[in-house]
Amino acid sequence: MQVCGAELFFDFGTAQSAVWPGCTRATPSSQFSETASFGWRTKEGLRAYARAYTNTVPNRSRGTEEPPPIWTNPITEDCIVGSTSNAFVIKAAPGDYEVYVVCGASEPFRGQFFDFTVRVGLTEQRVQIEGGYQFRSLRFKTTVGNAPLAVEFHPRSKWVCSAILAWPVAQRERVEREFLKPFEAATWRLPPEEWAKWKADPEPETGPMPPLTEADQRRGFVVYSRHYLDCVYPRTKPRAEELGPTLRLFACPGEFEPANFIVLPLRDLAGVRVRVTDIGPVPAGAIEVRKVRYQLARPNYTVRHRYRVVPDILERFDGGDLVANENARFWLTLHVPSNAPPGQYTGQIEFTSASGSATVPIQLRVLPIHLRDDPAKLFGIYYRHPYDSMAGAEDGVSREHFRRRADLEHADMAAHGTRNVTLSCYSPPADAAGQFKFNWDLLAAKLELWRQHGFRGPVVMSINTDGVYEKHVKERYGSHLRGVKDPPEAFSREITAMVRAIDAERTARGWPEFLYYPVDEPSTDAASVNFMLKVLRACKAAGVRTYITADPTHDQFEPLRPYVDVWCTQPFAPDRETVLADSKAHSVEYWCYPNHVNGENDHTPVAGARMTYGFGFWRSGFRVLIPWIYSWTVGDPFNYLDGSSMDFFNRHEPDGTPMPVAMWEAYREGYDDHRYLFTLEQLIGKAKASPRAAARAAATTAEQELQQVWNAIRVQPKYKHDDLWSPEEFDVYRWLVARQILAVQEALLR
Repeated sequence: MQVCGAELFFDFGTAQSAVWPGCTRATPSSQFSETASFGWRTKEGLRAYARAYTNTVPNRSRGTEEPPPIWTNPITEDCIVGSTSNAFVIKAAPGDYEVYVVCGASEPFRGQFFDFTVRVGLTEQRVQIEGGYQFRSLRFKTTVGNAPLAVEFHPRSKWVCSAILAWPVAQRERVEREFLKPFEAATWRLPPEEWAKWKADPEPETGPMPPLTEADQRRGFVVYSRHYLDCVYPRTKPRAEELGPTLRLFACPGEFEPANFIVLPLRDLAGVRVRVTDIGPVPAGAIEVRKVRYQLARPNYTVRHRYRVVPDILERFDGGDLVANENARFWLTLHVPSNAPPGQYTGQIEFTSASGSATVPIQLRVLPIHLRDDPAKLFGIYYRHPYDSMAGAEDGVSREHFRRRADLEHADMAAHGTRNVTLSCYSPPADAAGQFKFNWDLLAAKLELWRQHGFRGPVVMSINTDGVYEKHVKERYGSHLRGVKDPPEAFSREITAMVRAIDAERTARGWPEFLYYPVDEPSTDAASVNFMLKVLRACKAAGVRTYITADPTHDQFEPLRPYVDVWCTQPFAPDRETVLADSKAHSVEYWCYPNHVNGENDHTPVAGARMTYGFGFWRSGFRVLIPWIYSWTVGDPFNYLDGSSMDFFNRHEPDGTPMPVAMWEAYREGYDDHRYLFTLEQLIGKAKASPRAAARAAATTAEQELQQVWNAIRVQPKYKHDDLWSPEEFDVYRWLVARQILAVQEALLR
């Protein structure tokens, strides 16, 4: 495809990789000179990479064919990486130009954080990309005179580039239509031949648009609010009673509380800004403003060729434009200072655009309640630790990025009530002398981060069971122990030796208790159960406690019971009575990894997440919640359709700052529900023991009210979408609990 002068369109890569039609190949050997019309200013520090993903790939552990981590095209399949400052120089005719720079790579580049500046003329833009499978497109305008056009790259760590396109401004419309539009469609969604296979599920039904005022039509938008537990889709219509909202909240000192309002543009809106005033003791700087990003997401993370448009990421909003007839939901998180005095406070949100403005009042009641954490409960999460990438990084900038990202994520988890993450202690199988090679310094650094952020144990610790199995059986087992064989006795002895070595180091360093987690989600197949029996027995022989992700209600797992200390199940199963009885009789613990409100599907079961984390957890009898996973990516972290499974949960900004999803915020709301419940239970116990009759009477009333809340919970193994309270009921029940806390506190002070 010849769009304009081919000498201005350059596809970077190797001498063998594909070239996009209409582009000229450029490699590290392309050297600019008096006789060359284009090329690099210097060859120093340049290296080309190429990896094409166009077809399905085998997943040996599952025995299936799966999509690649990303699909590539001739531009995105290859790139050039530089470690020193350089420039790509083009001899172009004098005039005004637009320049389009594609930065990214189809290589994994694990452990690499690209941080660099691209400069064209007097304009520069900073690019930050963690690893590969991601691309950024930059646009510049410049004027070429007597000197050649130069696109400069200045690395802090390394830089990466896949293509540079330049064209006279007069050709903009043609280039956009014939080149950029097809390229971007193939890069940021899926290749045309693959995209043709995907079908969209319709949005949930919505009611008709209510009558609009003349003022709304004149300014070009309407403002409404809906409970944050209700998902709002691009075409959702407001209800009449939701228009012109006042946001009403109550919270305790130290608590985070969400609020939201929605703008439905009747036409394109330019220059949008959102400003929030102080709300009593809550300064505007303690109110975070984000906008909900819609994502194309699979209905389930393993589904192929079906997608929905769903509300997902809460991204920072610093202003911009809004598209006509697509809801823009603005998500506010208020952090009430820990010393905030109780009282009623007001503030407002100011929404402005080029065509008009609106004001949304906020009312906040700060309660005189100190919320307490239940020391018998623990909120944890599975975690891919950035320190593992840090350990493999080749430059200081990358190492600092992964260190900072881990610190920010731990702080984010702590702020959401999550104070425990899974870890791993890896060593290759024992050498000929029976010695293991653990990276104790790396594990020590992870546990020091635990300490700094107030995390607490025990630590779910995975070990290299598969590696030891491969040593003795000469092959690896598959996912869920697919195809596992009966290993020799030497395998069990080595597992025992490995666990003993780890636990001896743990004891010597004074680390928290480890729960040994040898295999993830074994199947109920007889060979799988037999293998798990040997593995768990081998771990127990080292004098430690074990952890298994399996549902004990399956009869096939009965032989494992004597060797399991923690059953971690996906649903709240078995029921409360069985859990409490078994825990008391056998000192066994029950944990839950509720992937139905995290990893199994897109992030729309927001109400289910709050119920799971709060009232449902309280009712379950389980000790710990530990879902999979804080953040996990296959391919492009912002493309949920590529890769063998959908990306989830939280995302992060280019510099590593966490980007939450709405469901993550619902986790915190459930955690707070649990704190309200526990606080009331503790006060009831204190009031019952009080010599004051008024305090004992208040305890009786509160206990009766709490029992009503208990009875109102429709107990389910999985709280997801169905048979839940309405969104507003969650706040009603929280208020009923808060009201009794206030009453008992007052009675205790009389």
